[in-house]
Amino acid sequence: MTAITRRRFMVGAGGGLAALSLARLSLPDLVAAQDLTKATLQMGWIANVENAGEFLAAENGYYTAEGLDMTLEPGGPAVSVEPLVVSGKALVGLSQPDIVARARQNGAKLKVVAATFQRNPAAVMSLASAPIKTPQELVGKKLGIQQSGVPIYDAFFKSINIDPKSITYVPVQFDPAPLVNGEVDAFVSFQTNQPIQLKTQGIDTVTFLPADYGFNLFSDAFEVTEDTLADAEKRATVVKILRATIKGWQDAIADPAKAAQLVVDKYGKALNLPLDAQTLTMQAQIPLIQTDESKKNGLLTMSDDGIAQNIQTLKNTGIDATADEIFDASLIEEATSGLATPTA
Repeated sequence: MTAITRRRFMVGAGGGLAALSLARLSLPDLVAAQDLTKATLQMGWIANVENAGEFLAAENGYYTAEGLDMTLEPGGPAVSVEPLVVSGKALVGLSQPDIVARARQNGAKLKVVAATFQRNPAAVMSLASAPIKTPQELVGKKLGIQQSGVPIYDAFFKSINIDPKSITYVPVQFDPAPLVNGEVDAFVSFQTNQPIQLKTQGIDTVTFLPADYGFNLFSDAFEVTEDTLADAEKRATVVKILRATIKGWQDAIADPAKAAQLVVDKYGKALNLPLDAQTLTMQAQIPLIQTDESKKNGLLTMSDDGIAQNIQTLKNTGIDATADEIFDASLIEEATSGLATPTA
């Protein structure tokens, strides 16, 4: 089953393939290098506000405070995170449970230990002037959908007892022009992508997320190998990475404009990212990261209910896996233990 990932949908608003030439992003040497533990986090996508929390954790010295010499490696559509984590080139990678599950089926002993996006950003977008607010309202309508998204949305509609054949699929690419031009009634998008693109053009849209109908997969989930989990020193390093990253995301959520400015001016500078789009994207992703559950339990945490929903979604898309096979919440629980949650 094709994964519901940003790689499958589109380059982020204002982003581009130029990210592939970015140099490694390292934390400045604020203390003697020999006193720090070197670690690499492999991001799944280009250096934009999707990883504002990681960038702020680096910028504000949270990784250093944990005794880490942290390297943040940008990703992109040509980057496969799992092999880099399995090979040890990265201690931690950002991915998604369905990708981890498929990798495990191919022999990669990986597990998800934390989750940035509690709600998957995959969305169905319509114009505010002709809104489609629920999946049920799509029946009898035209849905612009990329070929890679067909099996995903077939599974989604079936999971909520809607016959996919009752909706007319119209093949599209990632440019939302067919929606704007009236060729389709709705458009398969990414909550933090095409709606932002149209917003900057003065076009208002309405979206609904499959995640809000029980069809949810964590996104930008932290994955590590089982060998790392079994190694006390490496495991402790991952906990430190998670704790520092939580603090970075707390700062990003508290001041999204400042977070966007930092990414545009420094970490994503080579991409010439537009500040307005990055600011809107940062604002749009906050409710996907800071949900009721993460307000209560802490950012990046994975509740039992959230994990159960992910497992059900995997099953709905044809992946047979158990929670114990895919998830290990003990590290994020340790990272958040005693940590203040000012975002609550």
